[in-house]
Amino acid sequence: MKSPEHMKPQGGRFNLTPMIDVVFLLIIFFIVSNNIIQQDNAVLVSLPASETGVLQREQQTKQLTVTIEKSGVLKVGTQIQDAVSLRQIMADCRRDWGEEAKMIIRSDRILPYGEVKPILQMAAELGILHVSFAVEPRNTLQHPVQER
Repeated sequence: MKSPEHMKPQGGRFNLTPMIDVVFLLIIFFIVSNNIIQQDNAVLVSLPASETGVLQREQQTKQLTVTIEKSGVLKVGTQIQDAVSLRQIMADCRRDWGEEAKMIIRSDRILPYGEVKPILQMAAELGILHVSFAVEPRNTLQHPVQER
């Protein structure tokens, strides 16, 4: 009995198209996610210097970064926000992330505390209890920043 033609081996033909598609999708994913992570630090601010601090190696997933420029302008990512919209964003983060919600405040070093205080009060009222301040190391040779 003769075997059918479609059962015969056809030589080592391997289709690379699906693998190339997957590689391109991975590249696009990493490019987009890298841009989202860098958006928090896109606004240039002269951060206050500190001799002590904790170096955060990686971006936390449940973390809101609020930037306050020296002019007092509030930004989340690169988007300018007013106090009402910032409160809504913070409330949404608290609702979605629960007690794991974290907030980092990036404020200019010459900004008076009176500009930062309302944001801290909003965070406390909404139940965001994990609040950190972004700082620069004052002198890394004498006082190394602790790593997390």
